[in-house]
This record gives sequence, C-alpha cells and structure tokens, in this order.
Amino acid sequence: MDNLILNTALIRKLFNRKAASLAQVDFLFQDLAARVISRLDYIKLDPRIIVDCGAGGGFDRELLAQKFPAADLIELDLALETLKLRQLAPQSVLSKFFKKPAAQNLLCADANQLPLANLSIDFVYANLLLPYISDIPAFIREIRRVLKLGGAFCISGLGVDSFKELRTLGLSSYRFPDMHDIGDMCIDAGLSNPVVDTEYITLDYENLALLLHEVKLVACGAANAASLRQPLTKSQLKNLQQQYNLPHKLTLEVFVAHGWKDQSRIDLPAGQQVINFKR
Repeated sequence: MDNLILNTALIRKLFNRKAASLAQVDFLFQDLAARVISRLDYIKLDPRIIVDCGAGGGFDRELLAQKFPAADLIELDLALETLKLRQLAPQSVLSKFFKKPAAQNLLCADANQLPLANLSIDFVYANLLLPYISDIPAFIREIRRVLKLGGAFCISGLGVDSFKELRTLGLSSYRFPDMHDIGDMCIDAGLSNPVVDTEYITLDYENLALLLHEVKLVACGAANAASLRQPLTKSQLKNLQQQYNLPHKLTLEVFVAHGWKDQSRIDLPAGQQVINFKR
C-alpha cells in the first residue's frame, strides 16, 4: 500500500457531486450492511453511544437501530450533500405508525481526525470505509483513542482479491489490504482479541460499460493522485469488451474485523518509553 495516495478533498468533492446517484448501487450497500451487522450476533454488546464512520446513504442505520434500540447513534460522513439527502428522505408509512422516529445525529467530519473526545464512544462501526483511508493504521489508532475502556469496534473493507477481473484486463485498482494485515494493525494499535473473517461476493453484469460505471460511481479508491489515475478511452473500452466474455463478473472479497479496547495505553513519541516506579 506504499504507493496509495488518496486525496481527502477529492473524495469529499466526488461524493458531494454524486450523492444523489448512489441510489443506483443501493442493492450492494444494503447487502453489505446486512452481512457486516450479522457478525455482531456473535458479540455481546450493550452500547450507549455508537459512531458510524462513513455513514454514507444510511444503509446501516436501521439495522444498527434494530440491534441496539437503546443506543444513541452518531452518523459521521465526509460528504455534506450525502447527509443532506438523509435529512430529506421520507419515512415509510409503517415506520410512522408503529415506531417512534429516532433523532438523527448527523456529523459532517473526516474519519481520519474524529471530532470526538477521548474515551467517549462505546462502539465504533465503519462499514466499507477502509477503501477511502490512506493510512489505515492511523485510523485504527483513532478508533482506539475515542473508544471507552471495554468498548468495541467493527470495521469492514475489501480484500486483495477484489476487482481481480479488472486487473486481469490490465486496469488499475486500489491496492486492497490483506485481511491478516488488518488484524496485525489492530493488535499494533493496542486493541484486543481482533477477529477477522472474510467472504466472497460475485456480481454478474450483462455489459462491461455498466460494470465500470458502477465501480466508478462507488469511487472505491479512485480519488487518488492524478498520476495514479488512468482514463479509459472509447477505443480502449471497445477492445476490453472484446476481451471480456459475457456475462461480466466482478469479485468482491469482503473482510470484517471486530475486537475490543480493554486496557489504557500511553502513546509517546518515538524513542521515549514509560518507566514504572515501584515502592
């Protein structure tokens, strides 16, 4: 991941511009939300305050509310226009009659620098945010900073086999991390008992143009330095369509990591260490 240069300002710009269009791939976000939250069935949690980092279109919101009805949910996203759409979204008729609408705690902020106090959050949740994070170890340390002692986290991302069909065609993609590296990063950050598991999803497309359009729409890792982006011409697309047999398949390797913060730790500058004095 040494040559990955994500531009936070560009990510914000792209998602603000394409906020209304993301509904075209809501089937994917909804499916991933259900898959990730199902992992929480195996963890005993009773959080009072949850922060959903990279809340996006809010596909995880209702599932989190159902699982933790007593918790206050803070939904954080970098793109203000996405959050504005959330405020305008109408409630379903059934929800109006059968349940009290929960207050929306929407926060426009950068997950790389969470505007949250130390030891203030019981559960940090981040579904499919990692592809937009340049420095994943720093983000995991940020998770640890805001978690209370005894707090838990659940993060997901795409692994090394994701988009492998596109790379076979000579296209470039985000350099997805290995799931084992994610577990090591959690341990190095001082988080406890991280569990990382993975599963594969295969999407079928009837034409390559639609596949590439939806990949671009999601912008998964595409908001990087200009030198790393390779625009595709019409002639190149035509040649690729001739190479790529129908139906077009796209592999997603989805990993989910969860664990705990069960002890305090002092982070000192490099070269310094804590000296304990005993009487």
